[in-house]
Amino acid sequence: MNFGKQFAENTEAYIKDGIIMETFPDFYIEKIRPMKGLEAEKEISLSINDIQVKGFIDAWDVHNNRVIDFKTSGKPWTMDTLKTSLQMKVYCLAMFVNGDQIPECQINWLGTRKIKNGLEFTGESYELNHTFEMDELLKAIVLIEQTCKEISKTYTSFLHSHN
Repeated sequence: MNFGKQFAENTEAYIKDGIIMETFPDFYIEKIRPMKGLEAEKEISLSINDIQVKGFIDAWDVHNNRVIDFKTSGKPWTMDTLKTSLQMKVYCLAMFVNGDQIPECQINWLGTRKIKNGLEFTGESYELNHTFEMDELLKAIVLIEQTCKEISKTYTSFLHSHN
């Protein structure tokens, strides 16, 4: 199974049911304990004009109004990476539209490295927290609209060229 997908399934199993899978990284168990009982794989849906955006948030902490996402990679996430993440802006926008306050977003980064047969965890991990301002979320809406128009235009052109 894909390394990232395995971690996602392990994380979801713990958050939903408190089950620690055999492949879950030992070094991260204490850090994830407070997340047990949060809403895992929270489905979001957002309508931006005629554009429907759907996705799943790794974990939703309704009591603290926090969107939580887990990232595994060899390259560490930085605060700049978080602040420019369209994915996190969309998640926060969707939860804001369904609530009354812009939620905090949290990235839980776990370091990985390549090994002979794939990847392994390095044991490094940390959290990054940020709350977007309204103007950042509005700019994300504009970017989503522009991107969808570009995709539509390119796809239409592709269809015409193959007829």
